[in-house]
Amino acid sequence: MNKNPKYYPDPDKFDPSRFEGNGPPPFTFTPFGGGPRMCPGNEFARQASLVFLHNLLIRFTWEKLIPKEKIIFVDAIAGPEQGLPINLQRRRHEPDMEAS
Repeated sequence: MNKNPKYYPDPDKFDPSRFEGNGPPPFTFTPFGGGPRMCPGNEFARQASLVFLHNLLIRFTWEKLIPKEKIIFVDAIAGPEQGLPINLQRRRHEPDMEAS
């Protein structure tokens, strides 16, 4: 179903924009299956994504490349007009998480 050209024109092309707005119709994107036999890797992938994001936030200083970038609304969702280009600098000293 994930590569059905009826729902995904040019299904082998990497095109994240196909998920913007309302996204694909329900139950047409099921990379981990569904129901009682859903792939247990679904939870692993979710956790791995959260760990990656956590490390990105903790270990790097973020700097917007367009400081006063205009915010636009697309289908009631706010987002930066230029896609939020950033510069990441690795921090010399990571925050001490034990002291928290």
